[in-house]
Amino acid sequence: MIALRKNDKLIIIIGVVVLAIVVIAIAMYQEPLNEDGVGSIFSNPTDDFYEINWEVHEATLDTISDYASKSEVYETMVSIPKGNVKSVTFNLSWIDDKTFLLGRMGLDELILEITDPDGNVLTESAKSARKTKDGNIEITIDNIVSHPSDKVEAKSQSDAEEMVNQEPYYDDTWEDKEFTIQVGVNVGEILGGIRPRDKGNNFDLEITYEYYYPSSITSMKDETKPTGSQNDGQDSFADVWMSTVFNSLNFLGKH
Repeated sequence: MIALRKNDKLIIIIGVVVLAIVVIAIAMYQEPLNEDGVGSIFSNPTDDFYEINWEVHEATLDTISDYASKSEVYETMVSIPKGNVKSVTFNLSWIDDKTFLLGRMGLDELILEITDPDGNVLTESAKSARKTKDGNIEITIDNIVSHPSDKVEAKSQSDAEEMVNQEPYYDDTWEDKEFTIQVGVNVGEILGGIRPRDKGNNFDLEITYEYYYPSSITSMKDETKPTGSQNDGQDSFADVWMSTVFNSLNFLGKH
């Protein structure tokens, strides 16, 4: 048996110490936090991750059919019975009922004003079209809430389904909050002050809205939590290095 010199033993000891430090570093390593929280050091090891498939659904409120008078602005309030609202569109349409010269003169102008639940005011106006005498105004409020996160950490499928109906996955900022709607009209009669015929216009107001809906929630367990079967019988990197350290220590003890 070859006896090791003192310098050789010192080199081996230093090598073993370095290997031990590497093993400790590997054992203490945590995957860095990402924007979805997957792999975070703050994750609960007993929880699973679920992927949420968000779809944009569309719905409508009852159409408002009423009359806008030149002497009084029409006003009403509506609310959206949903959370996670992406957008709301107000579509005003009408047909001018009092024109002359084959619909080329006396065309009315309608004004649509929307005040959202935060107090922001949007106003648009348009004049009735020649010949057809119809008119249209559309106001869309978009990007009301951000796209919700597509991952949730939960203990079970049922817990995940419950969590997507709560913050931060469910935003009820404008749910059941009131929008104020005003419809005004400027009649196009030239001689309206002498012999008024045009007193306003009938109109239809359609309101549609889009909202984010979780169509499916799927477990990501196979992707985020590797099991022993995924190692295919091979030792982990840390186990190989630990075995090397112990073998080196045994070797030194024998010499």
